[in-house]
Amino acid sequence: MTNIKLISINGNKDLIAQGVLFDNEHTCYHDYYDFNDIIIGLLIAADNYGIFYNDEFIGLVSIFPHYYKDKSRLEISISIKEEYRNKKIGKYSLKNIIDICFKEEQNKSIHLSIREDNIKSRKMAENCGFKLYRGYRCDDTFTTLDGNIIPQVQYLLKRKDYLN
Repeated sequence: MTNIKLISINGNKDLIAQGVLFDNEHTCYHDYYDFNDIIIGLLIAADNYGIFYNDEFIGLVSIFPHYYKDKSRLEISISIKEEYRNKKIGKYSLKNIIDICFKEEQNKSIHLSIREDNIKSRKMAENCGFKLYRGYRCDDTFTTLDGNIIPQVQYLLKRKDYLN
């Protein structure tokens, strides 16, 4: 995957906005109901990386605290342009972002919230070492832009498991 690059796009409001729109149903950013709030939240609270394929911007990876009181637990969201999905770009990007996250010793775990019906993303998470985390206590659904309620599952990767 030598044609894929992850490049920090922190502060680049236009690219972040474009990347958010790659998430057709708004499930990566389900806690926000206003597009501008999503962008402001990512600009303020997340580390954002653009996924570039042959220099074309095709995806967004955002890393942010999973729980605002504990910055050692991270959440990752990935949105990829529809025509580039199912080409192992997400897996490549996730593996590289995991490496970036765990370079920092204070980061203890990474969480992924995935639509329950998104079998390919769930398999990707498992192939990258994530385990289904049934002990998670929060809203277990996504609300899509058109108001549909979709069950979600939570995956967890602990630093100690990743390093072993």
